[in-house]
Amino acid sequence: MGRRGHKKQKAFRRATVDAIRKARLEKQKGTNGEPTTATNEDQATSEDRPRVSKYEDIVKENALFEKYYKTMNLVPDDEWDAFLAALKEPLPVTFRVTGFRTHAFAVMHLIRERYFQPLQSSTAIEKPKELVWYPGSLAWELNLSRNQLRSHPELQKLKEFLYEQTEHGNISRQEAVSMIPPLVLDIQPHHKILDMCAAPGSKTAQIIECLHRDESNPIPSGFVIANDVDNKRCYTLVHQVKRLESPCFAIINHDASNLPNLKFDNGNISFDRILCDVPCSGDGTLRKNPDLWKKWNPGHAFSLQSIQLRIATRGIQLLAPGGLMVYSTCSLNPIENESVVAQLLQAFQGQISLVDIGDKLPGLKTIPGLKKWCIIGKNQEIYNSFEEVPKNMQSLARPNMFAPSSDVIEQLNLERCIRLLPHHQNTGAFFVALFQKHDKTVDVSQSTEDEVSQKRPAEEIVFNEEGANFKRARYHRENPFIFFNENDIKGFWKDISEFFGVNSSFPADQLMTRIAADSGRNIYFVSDSLKQIVTLNQDRIKFINMGVRLFVRTDLRNDKDKRSLRLAQEGIAIIDNYFSKRRLQLEEHDLLLLLAHAHTYFTDLSTSVQSQIQNISNDLGSLICSYNIKQENLNIPIVFVSWRGRNSLRPFVSHSSRKFYLASCNIDQIKINEIIDKLTIEEKTNNKKSDDS
Repeated sequence: MGRRGHKKQKAFRRATVDAIRKARLEKQKGTNGEPTTATNEDQATSEDRPRVSKYEDIVKENALFEKYYKTMNLVPDDEWDAFLAALKEPLPVTFRVTGFRTHAFAVMHLIRERYFQPLQSSTAIEKPKELVWYPGSLAWELNLSRNQLRSHPELQKLKEFLYEQTEHGNISRQEAVSMIPPLVLDIQPHHKILDMCAAPGSKTAQIIECLHRDESNPIPSGFVIANDVDNKRCYTLVHQVKRLESPCFAIINHDASNLPNLKFDNGNISFDRILCDVPCSGDGTLRKNPDLWKKWNPGHAFSLQSIQLRIATRGIQLLAPGGLMVYSTCSLNPIENESVVAQLLQAFQGQISLVDIGDKLPGLKTIPGLKKWCIIGKNQEIYNSFEEVPKNMQSLARPNMFAPSSDVIEQLNLERCIRLLPHHQNTGAFFVALFQKHDKTVDVSQSTEDEVSQKRPAEEIVFNEEGANFKRARYHRENPFIFFNENDIKGFWKDISEFFGVNSSFPADQLMTRIAADSGRNIYFVSDSLKQIVTLNQDRIKFINMGVRLFVRTDLRNDKDKRSLRLAQEGIAIIDNYFSKRRLQLEEHDLLLLLAHAHTYFTDLSTSVQSQIQNISNDLGSLICSYNIKQENLNIPIVFVSWRGRNSLRPFVSHSSRKFYLASCNIDQIKINEIIDKLTIEEKTNNKKSDDS
C-alpha cells in the first residue's frame, strides 16, 4: 500500500473515532440538552469506568428466570437457596494438564512438588482441589481471590507458572464442566471423529489428546475434523489445537446443520465419534457472564432450538453404526436440552438410544434428565402444554418444545441424560446426553427442514446435497493444499532426505505446502487419512488448516539449497521418529548451557557433544538435540531443534519452554528468572547487531 493509501486509512480511522465520541456525548444528553438520569453505565465511557465494577454493579436477579426454574422443580426446594447463591458467585479457576501421558504426568509432578507443596502449610489459603472425576489427577480447581494472589508470594509464583505453561501448551485453562463431553466419548486412536461446533477449541484439544494416547505411535490411524461456522473463530481454533502438534486434525469452515458428506475410501465418511456442543442461550454460564442476569428471557431458547435440532440431526446422520455422539449445552433450559433429545429419539426411533452416563465419571455429582417441563412467557405466565399457549405466542412456543405424552416419555429414558448444577461441586451449569447408533438402515443424509419433531421416521429425512443451502464465509480465500508429487519426492525431497537421514519408511507423499512455488515457504505433514479427505473434498469444503509443520524456509540466499530449510519445533514428534542424521545426544551440562543462552559456542560444550559435532557434516543447518530427564519413576524425553552455525549452536526454544525444561532439571525458580532475564538482554543485543549489519 502506498503513502496515499495509508493517509486514507488514517483519515477513516479518525472519522470513525470522532463519530463514536459524538454518539457518546449525544447519549449522555436528554432532548433538552441536559444529562439524562440513565444508569452510570450509560453515562460513562469504558475508559472512565473501573474494569472490575462493570460486573460488581450488576444486580444478579431476574424474577422471570427464578420463577421458571423453580416452577418446574429443576432443583429440589431444600437446595434452591444454595443453587441461587452459587450462581451469584464467581467461578473458581480450573485447569487441566495437556499433552500426552508421560509428558503430562511430568508437568503434574512439577506442579505438585514446586507450587502446591508450599501452600500446604498455610492456613490462610484454600488449598488446590483435584477434580476427582477427571482421569489421571490431571485437572484442578483454584478458588483464589485477587487479594490472596497479591498477598501471598507462593500464589503469585503459581499464577505465573500456569500462565507461562498455558503459553507453552502444557496447561489449558478450561471450565470444569466443559471438560466432560470429550471424556464420555471413550475415544480410541483409530476413531474417525467430528467436532461439529468446535471453536474456541478446548474440547477439540481434549479429543486430540485422547487420539494420541499411544505415545509410541505419533501418527495414529484416526483423525479429528473440527468444524465451525464462524470464519474468525476457526483461526482461534487453529491457535488452540496447534499446540498439540498433531498431524491428525483438520479445521473446516461450514454450517454444521448443512455439513456436506465427506468423500473417503470410495464412499462417504461415517464418524465413530461426534461431539455436538451446540450454540445455546448459555444461562449455565451466569457465574462467568453475569451480564446475562439482566438479559435472560425465554425467547433466547425459543429462537435457538430450531438450529440446535438441525445440527444434532445432521450429527446423528453422519454417525457410524455403533458410534457415539454427545449432545451438550451450557444451558439449564429443557427446551434446548431434553426437548431436543426427545425429538431426536422419536425421529430416529429404534436406531439410536441414550447411553447411561451417570456412572461414567466416578465422583462427579449430577442430576438425571427431566421427564416433565413447562414453558414460561415474558409476563411470567406458565404453560404446561401447547393447548394452553395463546395464539399470539404459538409461533414461538411450538408443540415440539413440550414434553411428549407420559407413555412416550417413559420409553425415551431421558433420565440417562445428566445435568450439572453449580452448587453441587462449585462449577457452572451444563447438560450432557450421549447417543449410540444401532442399525445400518439410515443413509448418511440430512433434513433441511425444521419439522423433524413431527415424529416422522428417520428414513423419510432425505438430504439433497446439491440443493442444500451451504453457507460460504465472506472472507479471503484459503491457499490450496498442495501435496508432494513424484517429481518433488525424487528431486527436491531426495536431497532433504539424505541431508537429515530420513527413514525410507517415511511417507513423503503426505508432505504438503500452501504455495506451489519452490515447494512453498513452509512444509507440512498430515496423516494418510487426512490427505485422502482433503484431496477428495477440497473443491467442496473450505479447509482452514491441518497437519503439523515440519520445515520452515530460512533467509539463506540460495533458496534451492537444502540448508535453506529449518526444522520446525512443532513437528518434533515426527522428526524424532524418522530423522536419524544431524542429531546430538546432550549431557545435562550441555542442556543447561543451551537453555541459558541465545548462542552457545562449540568449545563450551562437553567433549562428548563436541565429538558428535565433528562427526556431522560442516554444513550449516538444523540439528536435533535430545536429553532424557529422570524424574522419580518417569523418563522425560526433551527434544528440540537447534541451528548449527559456523562456531555455535542456537536453540529454537521459546522462553516458556526453557522455563519448563529448567524447572524439570530442578533449577530454582529465582535462578530460572535470572537466566531468562539475561537471555532476553542477550537476544536484544544480538538482534540489534543483526539490524546494524
